[in-house]
Amino acid sequence: MAHRQIDLAASLHRVAQGGIPLRAEERLAEEAGPNRRLFTSDLSVSEFLLTRDAQCQPISQVMGSSAYHIGQIADYKGATREITVISDAHRAARRAALNRLVQEAALVGADAVIGARLRERMVTMGQRGKGGDDGGEVIEFTVVGTAVQAPWITHPKGQPIITDLTGQDLWALYQDGFEPCAFLFEFCRYHVWHVTQNSTSAGELSAASAAVDQARQIAAEKIQRQARSFRAEFVVGSDIKVNVREVPCGFRGCALDDLDVDLSWFATGVRRIPNAQRAQAKVPPLLLSMMPLGRARATRISGEDDARDVERAAEDAQEAALEADEQRGES
Repeated sequence: MAHRQIDLAASLHRVAQGGIPLRAEERLAEEAGPNRRLFTSDLSVSEFLLTRDAQCQPISQVMGSSAYHIGQIADYKGATREITVISDAHRAARRAALNRLVQEAALVGADAVIGARLRERMVTMGQRGKGGDDGGEVIEFTVVGTAVQAPWITHPKGQPIITDLTGQDLWALYQDGFEPCAFLFEFCRYHVWHVTQNSTSAGELSAASAAVDQARQIAAEKIQRQARSFRAEFVVGSDIKVNVREVPCGFRGCALDDLDVDLSWFATGVRRIPNAQRAQAKVPPLLLSMMPLGRARATRISGEDDARDVERAAEDAQEAALEADEQRGES
């Protein structure tokens, strides 16, 4: 299908204003329009089936992305504290990407985006390796999910709800009368000055341990404030990642190193659906974790092993059975 010519300058202007490219809008119009033939999704087979059972109709795969240049910040040599300029930059990159995800979902008439997959990475690091104080740090944040129609999810018009919950999790919430109401995210960069200054003997680096705890506390307080602002009753599916690394002190000739703690937190706020009745649904059957293979009763394989191990075990069991048959024939 031929596409019309896109005004590149106008498209870039929209992106600079926090919008989505014109070509992306055109693609979504085709995927969600009256002549749509198929939809793309990042749902697994199980997620797809359980999502439909939870009265969700998949529409299209949607995404949002933001590359963010932190820029030069004030020097923080000698400081032990949150570096708010860097924390704010990571939050801004996440917010821009998620806003674009919402815009794409709204264009296809979605009530929610489910199964959101998140990726963040450092594109370039500052020359001194110290969190952007030389103005060279560029970060990127991308989120991809499946836009769905789900009339039972409460949300303001044109503002679909985002959640990183799986289709199975969404199904379970629906059966118990709960709905996702907000996607919560937070980031904290906490810097420790001269973390190795008391490390002449073996033992815990107490300043480093305390920094991890402090970063978590800062993020947790902000996550709770976000949850309250969306009237969430519970916060579920918390995905917390902690990255700790040594960085140069910054003072010329100093042998001691500093420490950076990056704590990233994603979660979903949920609340009870007004006047919802708990459904009496059949729970999907569980798979047995152990099963016998072939005629060799002693041969068993864990359900956690991969398909190649299963195939190999089956072949071994079959060979053992054939050998036993041959021995019985010879005797």
